[in-house]
Amino acid sequence: MIPAYDTSTLARLRQTLDDVLADPRFRRSQSMSALDVAQYILSEAAQGERDFDRIKISALIALDISLREAA
Repeated sequence: MIPAYDTSTLARLRQTLDDVLADPRFRRSQSMSALDVAQYILSEAAQGERDFDRIKISALIALDISLREAA
């Protein structure tokens, strides 16, 4: 079942995505696309996470891991 989000939550999710995509780690990453990051963020939200700073940090950690694995 696909979760439904109110407009405020969608705006916060979009801002979280924009913040991650603006981070230098994303620009260096060749293993995670913008779509991968968006799916990751939505997955965290679908699991009930509503702390957007935590979602952002988690996504950036995932990027760090992908950068290390690619090296």
